[in-house]
Amino acid sequence: MNFIFLTLISLLISFNSSATELYQTGLPARCWAMGATCITQVRGAQSLFINPAFLARMEGFDFILAQAQAGISKDGQALANQLQGSSSTISLQDIASLYGKTITADVTARGGIALPYFGLGAYSNNYLSETFQNPTFPTFNANFISDYGYFIAGAIPIGENTSFGVSARHARRWGGTKDINVSSLVGASGPNMIDQNFPDHGVGNAIDLSFATSFPKAALKPTIAVVWNDVGTTQYKMTSGTQDPPAQKDNLNFGISIEHDFLAASWTHALEYKFIGTNNEDFSKKIHLGTEASYGVLDLRGGFSQGYLTYGAGLDLWILKADVAYYAVELGTYAGQTRNDRYQYSITLELDFDQSFKLDFQGKKRRLKQRR
Repeated sequence: MNFIFLTLISLLISFNSSATELYQTGLPARCWAMGATCITQVRGAQSLFINPAFLARMEGFDFILAQAQAGISKDGQALANQLQGSSSTISLQDIASLYGKTITADVTARGGIALPYFGLGAYSNNYLSETFQNPTFPTFNANFISDYGYFIAGAIPIGENTSFGVSARHARRWGGTKDINVSSLVGASGPNMIDQNFPDHGVGNAIDLSFATSFPKAALKPTIAVVWNDVGTTQYKMTSGTQDPPAQKDNLNFGISIEHDFLAASWTHALEYKFIGTNNEDFSKKIHLGTEASYGVLDLRGGFSQGYLTYGAGLDLWILKADVAYYAVELGTYAGQTRNDRYQYSITLELDFDQSFKLDFQGKKRRLKQRR
């Protein structure tokens, strides 16, 4: 845990205070590589965390034994290299090197089990962002959010290849937004800094709703999906500290994807419109496009997110899956204004069983029914 905290305080420095970052913490690396699209093309137990409506297409049983994911910005990677071999505390020289840079990172862990129409899961999402405002007024504006919780999800079929999904979550949140004096960072370690500046803990309950429909007999096999996370905004009631942790605003997403075979690969192309209800953000920051070419155990991915190129790859070796993504997030008011380059890495241990509870060796082709 000390390593995680040290990473989060030493490497996670971001967020331009003059604009809002439309960022979904914990989004899988596969999604980021595909331009941050994924609500129409989730697989197996991953649907628990992305679009529970797809549980209606499960055959057999799928266990995510463990999924670990870490993300960091390009500037954060440079800082990590700089800090290698140094002490576990932050020096004045380290702080001086942050002028003019935007550095971010997040850490996510998940586990769950998916059955036909039903699933259970648990998760931990951790995100910290800071920006050094002005050398004349040496303070950091810091935003730290650490969530962990568990949930139950289900899907209701309403016809061939059409279903509704719902997920009920119980979560605990730690964090908030603080202005931190630079002098307090010198000589501080990660855990001490976070404990001293972020005392607020809270608990809340959330509902996510989703919908998915596919047309497998049509050309290109289109799929349409809608996901509404944190319906009505999720409030967290203080359990310790001085005030309630910040509420999580709702996020309404619409997506459409198509599939076809070409050049010995199975192709998926997707488009998503995210944060539909966030009216004060530019439309260009909400549009995402993605493509995946699947060659057996290897997936190659690319796309555009908020106007920037994304790409990555994945290996599916039955029980073990590894994914990597490169993408950019817009920190300004419109796409193309203030770019922040980032990386995501994930490792997943997953077991898939057929209806007779025998291990399925099809790798990434998880058991999703396509009624015809």
